[in-house]
Amino acid sequence: MDACWFIESKPAVSGQNADDTSFIGGRPGIPAGVDLPQCRLCGADLTFFYQVAFPAGHVWQSLSMAVFACTSCAHEEYLIPEMLTGVLAGTDIPQGFLTQYQRNFRIVVFETRSGEQRMDYTPKIRFNRLELVPSRKTATKRNKLGGKPNWLLDDESPATYASSVPMKFLMQWIEPPRFDLEDDAPAQIRLGLRGKPEPSRHRYYELFLGNQLYFFGTEAGHEPLVYVITQI
Repeated sequence: MDACWFIESKPAVSGQNADDTSFIGGRPGIPAGVDLPQCRLCGADLTFFYQVAFPAGHVWQSLSMAVFACTSCAHEEYLIPEMLTGVLAGTDIPQGFLTQYQRNFRIVVFETRSGEQRMDYTPKIRFNRLELVPSRKTATKRNKLGGKPNWLLDDESPATYASSVPMKFLMQWIEPPRFDLEDDAPAQIRLGLRGKPEPSRHRYYELFLGNQLYFFGTEAGHEPLVYVITQI
């Protein structure tokens, strides 16, 4: 069995530290030279949701992945990441797709050692540490790195990118589906019953409608690009 780690959320007893590498909310720990991403649909700063540092033994060891998404606008056609058409299992992802589809979200990948706490970002989601626990067991309803995806529905694993680069399973994110907010964070913009964007009444954010998320990445040695699949 491929190496597998469960991702455990640990309520933070103390505040965020400069050396934290896997966590929910707070300030992102991305390199100083990387601009904080903005939404390509509305121009607002994207909200930081979480990041994970991939451990030794993982296909992306020494890399980290930070997940940002817009909470300032809502468009019916972009509520979840754009999906490919046709049969998804074993598909080839066209060249350029993995950079073009990130319109109202951004996946930032970087060398873990180059990350630093970005004091120029105002936290919106409450900080919680993530602990990576090695395991040989399988679990259908847990966050995990590596191993094999535990699909909620049909297998949608892509095979390659640009006809030649193998795609590898990185991680799955099941919970939390809702992210608690800082007291002064603005409400998430959602589509109301009439299909118009409006502020949510709830004091939490959802990432891609709270769907279960499956992350695939290009094989080590190639430009690190991420394909996000949602299932509900």
